[in-house]
This record gives sequence, structure tokens and C-alpha cells, in this order.
Amino acid sequence: PSLFLEFARLAEQRDPPEASKDWISRRGLLGLHKRERPKSDERALEAGETSFRHERWWFENDEYTEYMHEGGSSERAFDLQREVIGANHVLTQWEAFLSGEPERAEHELLDHFPQHHSELKQRYISFFRSRARFLGLTYKESLLYHVGFVACLRVQEVLEAFAYPYLAFDYGNPYAPLHGTPGPGLAAGSWRPRNLLGAMYLQMYQVMISSDKLSQCRYCGRIISYAPPIPGSATSRKPRKDKEFCDSRCRQNYHYHNRIKPRRQSEGG
Repeated sequence: PSLFLEFARLAEQRDPPEASKDWISRRGLLGLHKRERPKSDERALEAGETSFRHERWWFENDEYTEYMHEGGSSERAFDLQREVIGANHVLTQWEAFLSGEPERAEHELLDHFPQHHSELKQRYISFFRSRARFLGLTYKESLLYHVGFVACLRVQEVLEAFAYPYLAFDYGNPYAPLHGTPGPGLAAGSWRPRNLLGAMYLQMYQVMISSDKLSQCRYCGRIISYAPPIPGSATSRKPRKDKEFCDSRCRQNYHYHNRIKPRRQSEGG
């Protein structure tokens, strides 16, 4: 259920390329390799052949999807790193939006510009200021709105490419008698990813529409976990009640700033 969070945090490791390499060994490729249609079936389609044999072949091999979910030889380390960086930007932008802190939003929107792109950065600042005036917002408010919008836009782009609405028809075990009577209740709306990347962004989609189910670190405010893991899933996984911090460092920092430091200050006063 926290696969997207795990993937996005790879960009923050001491050695992101090595961490990504280890991640692949445990999780697999992203599934960005496009499958090739067999020549024999291309000729059959050109000839207008729509026999049951070909329809069955396409169905059994899942050829209606363009990408091979198991991955393939065209996937490169560069593609993986690009997606890691992109996922990290989405996650940190959404966390900045949830924080309600304009300074954090400004950092996510503007501090990634290289120094030699200072002119472009100033153009963005001017855009945010004019946008704020147009919407009747303050400059800081416009930063918060925009950082949330940018994160949503990126998730939408990935979902359009690597996931799709799926009409699930529950007819039970094909080797056992059907349960219940035929009717509209057997059909249910769901989602289906084309590959691992699509599955992870479905998780981020769930994060964005389930803010009330998020578990965030009490010290830094970063997202720890959420529920349910997949849109439309019948299983709702609630965050552990004792999972209140990202790691031991955040736990220690929280304890120091909220308990030890105030006590020392009161004793010294």
C-alpha cells in the first residue's frame, strides 16, 4: 500500500541510482517497454480477418494494452531515474500543499531552478503574482493553490497514459457454481493499471482524494501511509496507530523540541 511513497523517497537516498537499482531487484521494472505486435497478426488485421482464433489470441495475451507490465529490454536506468525524480516532485509538492505553509510551496515551485535560469524564475514569480491578483488571492495563497494544482496535473498525466477505468464483472470461480442471481450487482467500477508505474500513481491518486485517511509524521508533516491501497478496493488498511513518525530521527527531534527543550527552558527561567 505504500509503494508510491517508497518509490518517491528513492530520490532522497544518499546514492539514488544505487538505491533505484536495489529497488528494481525487489519490485521489478516499471513496465515502460512497448509490446510488439506479431507480424502474422498484423497481416491478419490488414486482411480484415476477425476470426474467433485471433480474438482469443489477443484476449489471452492482453494485447489490448500497449505496454508490457512485466517490463522489457527497452527500459533504461535513465528512464527509471527520471520517474523517481518526477514521483518525488509530486509527493513533496502535495505535502507542501497539505502543510498550508506558503514558504514550503514557494520552495517546491521555485527553488529547483538552476542558477543560470534566474530570469525564467523571475518570470514564474511574476506569473504567480499576476495570477493571484486575477483570482483575488494573496501571493502566498496563490503559491499554495498552484503547488497543489501542479501535483494533480502530473498525476493526471501519468494516469491517462498508464491506467484506465475497468468494469469488473464478478461471476465467481469458473470451476464452481455461481453465487447469487444474474443482475447489475455483479458489475462494479474499478481501475486497472497498465504497468507498475500506473499502479503506483493510482496509489498517489488515492492519497490526493483521501486526505482524511492520511497518516503524517508529527514532526516533519510528511506522509507516512494511507488507506485504502487501491481505488475501489474493498479492503481498507488503516495506518498503524503507533506509526506517528517517519523514522527514529523524526521521533527523537519531536521529543527534543516538544519535551526536553521546553523543560530545560522552564528550568533555566
